[in-house]
Amino acid sequence: MEEFNKNKLKSLSPGQRIKKLKMLEEERIKEVSEIEKLIRQSVQELKTDEFAAKIAPEQRDVDISRLFGSEEERLEKTVRKELIDEGGASYIGVKEAVEDYKALQDISYASMMGTISQVQRKTLDKIGERLDTRKYVSASAEAADILVASRASLNKIRKYTRSD
Repeated sequence: MEEFNKNKLKSLSPGQRIKKLKMLEEERIKEVSEIEKLIRQSVQELKTDEFAAKIAPEQRDVDISRLFGSEEERLEKTVRKELIDEGGASYIGVKEAVEDYKALQDISYASMMGTISQVQRKTLDKIGERLDTRKYVSASAEAADILVASRASLNKIRKYTRSD
């Protein structure tokens, strides 16, 4: 972009001065729109990061007794087995929900920056199918939040990729 030089502009004829000033104005308008777009993207990223931090599991100290199976894992295995035995809806675990959410975040950032790759599209389709056909059975509000956030990210990515 050309610098605004008042003395140089004064030396130009009025017609050239107007032309030069309009050109500078157009360049500044483009810059302002790009800055506004970057601000919107940054705000969205901040909101996503804050939400992810809110629902991310808390780090715990290493406890050897946890390595041999906790009550929650036994309950999840029991529920999964009962659902399979009953022929009920497919089951999605907390770990899978968190992994899906992280993958959707990565794809979401990629879709905001441009087009997504074929591998990302396939991953997106697989996650979308899982989210549409499975449910999470748990008393954990965090897991439900992750599932809701994953669905929201999936819908946002689909919206961005349709506009390509």
